[in-house]
Amino acid sequence: MKDCVFCKIANGEISTGKEEENDSLVVVKDINPRAPIHLLIIPKKHVTDILETDDTLWIEIKKMAIKLSEEKKLIGFRLVHNAGSAAIVQHMHIHFLAEIGADREI
Repeated sequence: MKDCVFCKIANGEISTGKEEENDSLVVVKDINPRAPIHLLIIPKKHVTDILETDDTLWIEIKKMAIKLSEEKKLIGFRLVHNAGSAAIVQHMHIHFLAEIGADREI
């Protein structure tokens, strides 16, 4: 999508200091973090949300989350996805949140 900020990040049109990248995903720091570690896992292909994707993308997201967790030596993390009107940006992205307690509300 021409005006999608996450498409521009994924295509390298906007420099963000990528944390990780593979053929289908890019990972960047959230500009408004809600946790000590708050990353966004963004598909390179424009997909609006969970309602428009299949299991293949979710498997890639799972692998990326595990890789991030292992690299950062985390003992726990959260994955959050907003769909439909709950999402501010209408390009699928997963919030990877870490270094927070189990009782912490986000």
